[in-house]
Amino acid sequence: MPHSDYDLAGIRAAIITTNNRVLAGERPDRGGQLAVEQLAAAGLQTSEPVVIPEEHHAVAEQIRDSLDEGNRLVIVLGGTGFGIRHESPEVVREAIEVEIPGIAEQIRAHGLTNTPLSPLSREVVGVTARDKTGALVVASPSSKGGVADTLSVLIPLLKDIFGQLDEI
Repeated sequence: MPHSDYDLAGIRAAIITTNNRVLAGERPDRGGQLAVEQLAAAGLQTSEPVVIPEEHHAVAEQIRDSLDEGNRLVIVLGGTGFGIRHESPEVVREAIEVEIPGIAEQIRAHGLTNTPLSPLSREVVGVTARDKTGALVVASPSSKGGVADTLSVLIPLLKDIFGQLDEI
C-alpha cells in the first residue's frame, strides 16, 4: 500500500563523506552539500556532512554514531568503487539487517543515463531493522553526479520506505 501521506519532517538524515582528499582540504565536498540541500528540500531534517577518512573502522564508527544519534537515514558518500580503500558497501552491509538490492540496481540504471561508468559503483541500500526502529543506510558515490543519481531515485521512495517500517 502506498504511503504518499507519510510526513518526512520527523526523519533525521546524516550524511557521511568518506574521502581523504576532502578531509585534507584538497577538494570541496560538493556531493555532501548537494545531499544536504536535496534532503532538506524533500522535508527531512539534515545537518552538515561529517567528513571522515577512507578507513573501514572510521566508516563503521560514524554509521553507529549516526544511528545512535537518532538518524533514520544515513547516507555514506564515497568508497563505493573497488579500490583498496573503497569499503563502504561492506561496512553498510555490516550495519543492515535487510538489503534492498532493487534500489541500488535502479540507482545504477539511472546513472547510466548520465555516464557509462555507473556500473563501476557498488551502491548498497538496506534497513537496520524491519520495524519502526529501523533506519535506512545507503552507500553512494561521493561525486556530485553520483549523489544526484542516488537521490533522484531514493527521495521518491522515502515515504514508502519509512511508511513500511513504521507500520504496526
